[in-house]
Amino acid sequence: MFKKLVSLIFITLFVTGCTVMPAKQVYSTPPTNKTINVYSLIPQDELDALYPVSDSSAATMQFGLVGALVGAAIDTSINKSNAEVAEENLAGIRNELIGLEFDKLFAEEIGKKLHNQVNIGKVQTIKSVKELKKTLSPGETYLLLDTYYKMDIDFRTPFIVTSVTLNEKGKAKKKDTVFYKNTFTYFGLSLPAPEKSQDFIDAEVDKINNNFAQLSDKTKKSRKARIKRQKQLKKARETSLSFDDANAISAKSWSTEYKAALDSDLRGGIQQLFNIIADDMADKTAPESYAKSGTTLAGYPAYHKAILVDESESRKVIRFSEGYRAGAVCSMPKEESTGKLLCL
Repeated sequence: MFKKLVSLIFITLFVTGCTVMPAKQVYSTPPTNKTINVYSLIPQDELDALYPVSDSSAATMQFGLVGALVGAAIDTSINKSNAEVAEENLAGIRNELIGLEFDKLFAEEIGKKLHNQVNIGKVQTIKSVKELKKTLSPGETYLLLDTYYKMDIDFRTPFIVTSVTLNEKGKAKKKDTVFYKNTFTYFGLSLPAPEKSQDFIDAEVDKINNNFAQLSDKTKKSRKARIKRQKQLKKARETSLSFDDANAISAKSWSTEYKAALDSDLRGGIQQLFNIIADDMADKTAPESYAKSGTTLAGYPAYHKAILVDESESRKVIRFSEGYRAGAVCSMPKEESTGKLLCL
């Protein structure tokens, strides 16, 4: 759903020809050569996940205020349920990532990789924009890295997104002056599409039968309980996977056989993000010129234009060349067998 939304926005902007600001603004040196404080904004404390978000406002508004209120209540209930399911799937994964000090690793990499681009002063991790506003002084030149790391909506791929801006804090409520900005994404290992194994089916059947066995004798004899059990067993024995079942299988894989790979992937992702950030800050190419070189990657929709920045045996780094994402950089694994498109 998230990727469909992004694609829809992209298509709309591309087709209508609206003037949009590109993701990248080429780096320009701040007027003063003093040390620049760096703020690493990471609101979360552990791995999060995307989940389906319901928004029926457009449909329910036609029924007036009552319709809008009813629609909002339904959306709230659905979204709360989807969030709870995602949290359940994340529980086991988070347990295996206890030793991953993401904030600390991220801050350490700033000093290692960006010192040639910025005269770095202190590096401070913050948790909210409100905290940032309280910390900044009028006229202060600062580097902000706004970051989040999540599981994709299908729980098959972890990713990290960092938006980087070099600014001078405006005085007397004036807007900040921007000296550089861009957005960077790292996609990690992508799991193959999950399949419903016989072991999984047997486990679900056992769970249903055990739950039924715990009912009172009177309830077990009722027609309602027996029909409910039969419907559950029929669904459990189906070979096709529901969205929730597929996510549960992928989540379990991350907390078992792929747990070491996930930890390693997130650590490596932080390192590579800073490699491409450093390279991009040194690149003076105007984002308006990218459109001339953009091509459609194999397997991607025609409107998806990008430039190949770097390619190795295991990874591919691309730069978006069109619209509001022009200049943004994305790194993804070269794994055609997973049947999943990344860097959309």
